[in-house]
Formats: sequence, structure tokens, C-alpha cells
Amino acid sequence: MSGNGTGLLIVNADDFGLDMANTDAIVECFRSGAISSTTALVWMRDSDRAGELARAERMPTGLHLNLIEPYTSPDVPERVAATQRRVVEYLRAGGIGPQLYHPAWSKDFVRCIGDQLSRFRELYGRTPTHLDGHRHMHLVMNALLSRALGPVKRCRRPVNRTPRESAGHKRLAWSALGVLVRLRFATTDACFSVRSLHPALGGSGLEDELARAGRSSIELYVHPGYRDELPLLRSDEWLSRLASHRLGSFEDLR
Repeated sequence: MSGNGTGLLIVNADDFGLDMANTDAIVECFRSGAISSTTALVWMRDSDRAGELARAERMPTGLHLNLIEPYTSPDVPERVAATQRRVVEYLRAGGIGPQLYHPAWSKDFVRCIGDQLSRFRELYGRTPTHLDGHRHMHLVMNALLSRALGPVKRCRRPVNRTPRESAGHKRLAWSALGVLVRLRFATTDACFSVRSLHPALGGSGLEDELARAGRSSIELYVHPGYRDELPLLRSDEWLSRLASHRLGSFEDLR
């Protein structure tokens, strides 16, 4: 499943709840219209307050699945923390190994993902609008194929990469992974980091992709907690770029 052919631009802010600085920057950007969606981490330093703010602001919020960075909240149940620590150890091994499916890891992944979905529902009072992953680790096979993702209907696709960013064989593998995502979830037609497109951040192609968002569904993900991205998102120029687009969230995908 993918976008329905109607133009849609989702400007999604990652790392909601990571800490107070990230949370506050994301709320500011949502209030100003600089973003239209966010994804939240659970059991991190500012996760509980982030949940309260998102509900008050009616922010479309997905789960920023964390399989790579240990929880930082002091209130994590030990069983939950221990399961996630094992998953972090699996994925920090490096190389291609963690990208493959490992049956022996499946129980820990099911528990870890299930724990985060359950905590998200406690904080936000609903299921997430969609799923993406801290450092894109939602796309490793043990996560993507996990039965724990049964309640999730929408998911970030692999990031579109240019020849400048990645070799041909890697782009081909990423494209094949995108097919797998579309078989299981509703997703956008394309996904880009603002850093790869915006000239102020060393990227190129922003105008072309924004034009494409007039006829297809595009996710542009941002990090308001980054010092060089926040001034861009605060600028009149950014709001002017967004003004002519249909902004929305993953819930607008059909």
C-alpha cells in the first residue's frame, strides 16, 4: 500500500521526547507550521512530558522505534530495560550481520517492540500514526518482519538516495527493501532527509522534490533538535516553501 496519488507532503520531526531540547524545538515547529507530524521515543529522558504536550497540541505522532540507543528514563522497568539492552547489543555488532534475519533474536525483538508500542499507548492514549526508527533500525529484518508490528498500519519507507550519496548496488538493495515495506504497510511514494535536499545544509534537489509532492506523497524528515536545522525551520523562507503544499501526516495515506 502507498499514497493514493493525491499530492501530500509530510514534514516529520524525529526524536520527540529524546530530551527537553528536542521536545521543545519540535513543539515550536509544529505550532509555527514548519512541520506536520512527529515521531516519539518512549522511555527516554523527556518522553512523559512529550506525551502530555502532544496530546495538548493534537500533534500527529508516530513511534520512533528505538533499537539502538539504551533507554535514559529513570523509570524503566528492569525487565523492559534488559530486553532492550540485548537488542541494542545485537544491532551494534556492525557489518551486514544485524541486517539479516536471526531466528534466535526474534523473541527479544517481539518483546522490545511490544514494550515500546504498549508504552506509547499509555503516553499518547492511542496507537501511533506510523512507525519509523532511530537511525532507521526499524528496517532491519528482525524488526520489519516481527509479529509485534501487527497493530501498526503505516511505516516510513527506506530513504531515497542519490548517486552522490550511495553506490548503485546499495541503492538497489534499498529499493528492494522498499518493496517489502509496501507489501506490509501503507507508506509514502518517496522519503528524503532535509539534509540531502536543502542547499543550506549541503544538499540539492529540494525544489524538484517539493514539486513532486504536488502529485505524489513525499515524506521529508527533519531534526529540529539539530543546531543547523532549527534556524532553517524557523525561517520565513521555509514556511513560504511549504505554503503551497498539502501538508499532512501518515494518517492521510490511504
